[in-house]
Amino acid sequence: MNEVIEGAKSCGYNLPADVAVEHMKRTETMGAYKPSTLLDFEAGRALEVEAIWGKPLRRAHTRGTAMPRLEQLYALLKSLNAGRE
Repeated sequence: MNEVIEGAKSCGYNLPADVAVEHMKRTETMGAYKPSTLLDFEAGRALEVEAIWGKPLRRAHTRGTAMPRLEQLYALLKSLNAGRE
């Protein structure tokens, strides 16, 4: 989450430092749920890898922000998505 916050800042979106904690707390009250990406994966549908992870990653890179964890996640999701598109 901190990597995403830094990437957003490099793109001109100054998020407060505690935004990650706020979002995690919000999910604690949601009960059992599955993210849309997991629902797509379980249903055999193509994942929205480029829109959700690829584009933000590239935008942060063009502004000089390294995001190694997001790069790993992006690569993994792309490999899981192979053949679904």
